[in-house]
Amino acid sequence: MFVLINLLIADDNKEFDITLFNFIKKNINQINIVGICVDGLDTFEKIKELNPDVVLLDIKMPTLNGFQIVDKLISEKINIPKIILVTGHHEVLSSFNRSNFIYGILLKPINYNSLIGTLNVIVEERNLDKFNNKVTLILSNFDFNVQSKGYKYLVECIKSCYIAPYLLNSLDKKLYPYISNHFIDTTPLKIKWSVEKAINSMYRYTDKEILEKFFSNSKKLSPRYFIETILSIINN
Repeated sequence: MFVLINLLIADDNKEFDITLFNFIKKNINQINIVGICVDGLDTFEKIKELNPDVVLLDIKMPTLNGFQIVDKLISEKINIPKIILVTGHHEVLSSFNRSNFIYGILLKPINYNSLIGTLNVIVEERNLDKFNNKVTLILSNFDFNVQSKGYKYLVECIKSCYIAPYLLNSLDKKLYPYISNHFIDTTPLKIKWSVEKAINSMYRYTDKEILEKFFSNSKKLSPRYFIETILSIINN
């Protein structure tokens, strides 16, 4: 799955803006730069108009500084993007009382490795959000007990195999032990039993036409076959 992140650059140093623009375009394919702003009021209006996912926001700018922009977004109840403050004046950060609205801080001169790292984390978070939503949507076709441990373990199995496909090579020796590390008071064997129980229960209560629509061999739904099929649907 490919998720595009819309990013707005806001800094009154035009040369710095161009350098940032070129660096990001060259190094991160999933970032779409929607605009460049050189003053605070324009930045505020562009955030309202474009609704970017991320803003690289300089603190000291004409008309409105970075802090005032955040305050104005809050007071006017406008959707606040992930804000990464960019500043050469780290001492002013201590006076800012809206830190819970700030995703990250980059000090000038910019460490471009840190910039890449921060943006890549945002990209991966968005990819995972989209993946989780897609898994939930697909599984909603089947009659699962979504409150059961087995269902929760199964979702975690699907997510883990998406991130690390090698886990599918052996559910007993690799996948279930891996999943057990993410939950308290369980074991790989308990996870195996719970996942199998969740799938078997779903099979009994789900309309057979629906099962045949998703699974070429709907009479035998092993955990491995179920996970592989769901991942195949997601990737196509």
